[in-house]
Amino acid sequence: MTDTPSKPWTMQQIAAAAGVSVTTVSHTLSGKRPVNPATAERIQKLITEFEYVPDSGAQRLKSGRSGMIGLAVPDISHWYFGRIARGVEEVADELDYGLIICSTSNSDPRREKRYFNLLRTRSIEGLIYTASREISASDELVRVSGNSPIVFADEKVDTLPDVPSVTSSNFVGAQMLGRHLRDLGHTRAVIIAGFAGLHSTIERTRAIKESFPNALTLHGDFELKSGYDLVSDLLAHEVRFTALFGCNDYMAIGAMTRLREAGLRVPEDVSVVGFDDVDMAAIVTPGLTTVRQDMAEIGRRSAHLLIAGLHAGGFDAVESESLPTELILRGSTGPAPQ
Repeated sequence: MTDTPSKPWTMQQIAAAAGVSVTTVSHTLSGKRPVNPATAERIQKLITEFEYVPDSGAQRLKSGRSGMIGLAVPDISHWYFGRIARGVEEVADELDYGLIICSTSNSDPRREKRYFNLLRTRSIEGLIYTASREISASDELVRVSGNSPIVFADEKVDTLPDVPSVTSSNFVGAQMLGRHLRDLGHTRAVIIAGFAGLHSTIERTRAIKESFPNALTLHGDFELKSGYDLVSDLLAHEVRFTALFGCNDYMAIGAMTRLREAGLRVPEDVSVVGFDDVDMAAIVTPGLTTVRQDMAEIGRRSAHLLIAGLHAGGFDAVESESLPTELILRGSTGPAPQ
């Protein structure tokens, strides 16, 4: 008496037990060719009983598709990029794609090249890329984007206008902040902006200067300490201002901390605003007036755009999207001091 082969079975074992060819089993699984119903039922019962799982590696080799997409973010541990990743993951799971998340360590070229190679070798079918710096014409990303499926999330890249992107309406959001403080009577403002070459930095700064054309602009790195240190510099140079725009919430909260240490009250002496509406913005004292953008939805829409382009075989019909923002008023803004 021969021993029954251990589970799971291979396709060859399923075919032998069913008394059919391996090709017939393959057609039953794929549904691409008709199979006698009674034969198909017999094969399906064997597949269930002996836990046959199709060889995904062989399928990918044959189809030239990996069933995987990638997400490249500057820092996966950061709240901001974690929300984007959550949105991408939801859609990838919904549409039956695997997801590889790559942390580029703030767009380190060496790390980026490693992840771009996943595109070249077809280990991933497409990439969602989040920039944290200005992309120059000599960057590896420019070369890769010419023949690889890429979607930008959160940031447009001005040197690659033809690559689809999903962003927030940065200009409109910052415009609301500028008008809010102008309506409160403020005339002397400073802007703590992000990295100079980023599209979001350019748009937010431009919108704020619509209301405050003479605002002094300093550039930080989006972190708490950056906002704190830049306000220290302003105070050391005795720059006078009653309104401070942080181009993200972390820098705005860092600025509030330094102002408070210097004996300045928020909002009685200085009104402070941010951008993003991170969780911390609602629990600091006073609560931070800011612009809310939906990072998870940016991730979801980016994944939909990428997968739609993959299914269509190209991105000619895939259009960029700009998602709405919302002004959130809290206690960090008030009338300009007399």
